[in-house]
Amino acid sequence: MKKNKLETKTFKAGEIIYSHNDPAEFIFLIHSGKVRIESKHGLQLGILETGEIFGEVGHIIETPRTVTAIAITNSLIKVIDEKTVKEKMNNADPVLAAIIRGLSLRIGDANALAEKHWLELSVYKSLGK
Repeated sequence: MKKNKLETKTFKAGEIIYSHNDPAEFIFLIHSGKVRIESKHGLQLGILETGEIFGEVGHIIETPRTVTAIAITNSLIKVIDEKTVKEKMNNADPVLAAIIRGLSLRIGDANALAEKHWLELSVYKSLGK
């Protein structure tokens, strides 16, 4: 993908957009379609639709991807490159940049906690069989 240009990419239904632990180089904006967000063990964390952004958490907090994103339907997705995101964050009001970073950290923590509870529940259910 070219740097510093907003590109639109097509993903087919079922196609993985990115996987857990991939480098967080881009942020994505859904132009049309639906995307499922899953934890590393397959817990569905959300379904996103037209107009929603994803992929920001790992990018903002500078860690690899914490989730997997999969196209549910054929989707057109705008890909926002790292340089563009950094320029926008650097030009943002410092208070807003701090809020975005704080929310990104909380989303990552909430996703990890949801998966932890889901895995514990799965273990308890398996003991009851």
